[in-house]
Amino acid sequence: MKGYTKGTSGLIKNINKANVLDVIKKRQPISRIEVSKVLKMSKSTISAIVDELIEEGLVVENGFSEKGTVGRKPIQLSFNPNAKFVVGMSVESSNMIGVLTNMDGKILKKIKWQTSIGEQAFNEIINGIQELLKSGKNVIGIGIGLPGITDIQTGVVNAPGLKWNNFELKKKLSKIFNYSIYVDNSVNYAALGERWIGCCREIENFVLINIGNGIGSGIYVNGKLLRGNAYAAGEVGYMATGEDVFKNTYSYGDYGYFERKASLSALVGLVSKDLPHINTIEGVIKGFKEQNPICVQAVSCFIKNLSMGIANIVSILNPEAIIIGGDILNYEIDIIHEIKEKVKKIVPFDFGIKMAQLGEDAAAIGAVADVLLNTNNLILL
Repeated sequence: MKGYTKGTSGLIKNINKANVLDVIKKRQPISRIEVSKVLKMSKSTISAIVDELIEEGLVVENGFSEKGTVGRKPIQLSFNPNAKFVVGMSVESSNMIGVLTNMDGKILKKIKWQTSIGEQAFNEIINGIQELLKSGKNVIGIGIGLPGITDIQTGVVNAPGLKWNNFELKKKLSKIFNYSIYVDNSVNYAALGERWIGCCREIENFVLINIGNGIGSGIYVNGKLLRGNAYAAGEVGYMATGEDVFKNTYSYGDYGYFERKASLSALVGLVSKDLPHINTIEGVIKGFKEQNPICVQAVSCFIKNLSMGIANIVSILNPEAIIIGGDILNYEIDIIHEIKEKVKKIVPFDFGIKMAQLGEDAAAIGAVADVLLNTNNLILL
């Protein structure tokens, strides 16, 4: 049985401080007295906290309120998103993306390069971080999303695509960079990014399905990321959606059954077995738009397989929304309506489905959000 967390004065102070900052961010410009009324805290407590936030540069005073005409007008407060900065990075099977952002998630610098494997991938992460740090002062932390099972406590990563087995990423980076470092699965970070400033700001129960060469998902339940017993929650690529699943044995690092049926690489495979000269996803999409019958049939099969997997997810988790993200966003094919119609035939309750808003930057933005969440709750979700 887990022990209880003691409500120390320091913990309570940090919670109050986070709440005050959150109210100022969401209701700015706002006066101290208005913050006091919203949080039902004493004026003296609010004033003391606001003074700390001003000293840290997180809050600024910007003139007097125009409300009311009697007595002294209160000073208005606003959040200063440029007081501190964060480095966020996502490592995918094809590309690495790094961003430097302010505390609103505004990207001030972005870099992108092709993903390598092994020690070279690690060296490229180092180089990317160093380049981003050159462009920002007052950086408070670094977040990195990885394409594999990632222990968020120890920072140990198992990413077969990078040829990393029990790779101690956090420990290695901590020897190089004197910053707080946070790591997680990149699809979890993509879901966190969409929850923070993307399409899921007001949605507490959703599943983001990342469709690329493989398939993964980030799962939000009651406003919290679901990570599972060994940080492997969301590995939906291993779902069984057909009776021929037992023809193979699947190991971690192999494509799972669902991935072999409903990923972009699976879609290419459906076409190339009949049309060997079409062996890229770009070629398949071009053929589909030109109404090549084999490409059209392959896309139809891809959508059917994807819909079966989504139906399983909807029936188990009952999310408010399914979010489609990943490399599939790079290709202008409308799959949303058809998936919705097919899933409705299988699952008897409603759900929303839409494309992710943040595109290829979602995981890097989510990495930024994780740093802010873990730094005195500079954001609250």
